[in-house]
Amino acid sequence: MPPTPADTGPPWPRHPAGSWRPAAAWRPRAAWRPAGHGQAAARPAWRRSRPVAPRLVVPAYFHPAVAPADWARLARQAAQIRLVVLNPASGPGDEPDPAFLRVLAPLRDAGVQVAAYVDTNYGRRSWREALDEIRRYRDWYRVDGVLFDRVSADLADLRHYALLSRRARKMGAEVVVFNHGVHPHEAYARHADVLGTFEGPWNVYLEQAVPRWTRSWPADRFYHVVYSVPREHLGDAVLMAGRRRAGCIYVTDHGGGNPYNRLPAPASSAAAGSADPGSAAAGSAERWSAE
Repeated sequence: MPPTPADTGPPWPRHPAGSWRPAAAWRPRAAWRPAGHGQAAARPAWRRSRPVAPRLVVPAYFHPAVAPADWARLARQAAQIRLVVLNPASGPGDEPDPAFLRVLAPLRDAGVQVAAYVDTNYGRRSWREALDEIRRYRDWYRVDGVLFDRVSADLADLRHYALLSRRARKMGAEVVVFNHGVHPHEAYARHADVLGTFEGPWNVYLEQAVPRWTRSWPADRFYHVVYSVPREHLGDAVLMAGRRRAGCIYVTDHGGGNPYNRLPAPASSAAAGSADPGSAAAGSAERWSAE
């Protein structure tokens, strides 16, 4: 975790899913490339299916002192947001930070739910430690739910995460997100409201396939995070997520060690909507990135 100068706020938090690992169990179908990549003119299968219109789950991993305009932008575009993930210091930190309380108030007034970021280290972290962090988030920031990060995808760890989910709900969590970063065993879908099934860069997202079992669940149960997206392809990324039935998304042009330390850079409406201006999914991207 890189240090941050003292005048810019607390240290950068970990980004979701830590080091992203592609799923080895599914081989990608024929890759799609946006216009300009030298591909054949035939439209791929995901283009021919009916898309969903994704909503945003935003990893807001930036301090209000560092990026006050980004927090204000979230409040202005609340209608597009399903969930904002709060992460003051790779967790709740040692004490409440009044700066976060101030920026969370307008989001709540606009009806946006806030989730606590809790790292699980792929099942190696004690469930008691994780629940203690949820308690602090609830006491200090009145969060509505929790995003468990670095969640194992293996069936062998399912009982551990089922316990975490039950205990979190008993503590008042209305929304539980498991961020795997890859497609997990289907049984995880019975214990969380949302599964993070992709987290990685744009060039990898182009090659990913979606396992058949996901078709048995509503689209709003799946969350894709795509970073290092060229600005001219932000709309393409949103439309691709919609075709892959990801009802929750976050796409950003940022990359590097922490792609979540700022919101995506504003893009022109033409670039953001370039994928398919008539699509509800692309239109959502246009309104978000043209801000």
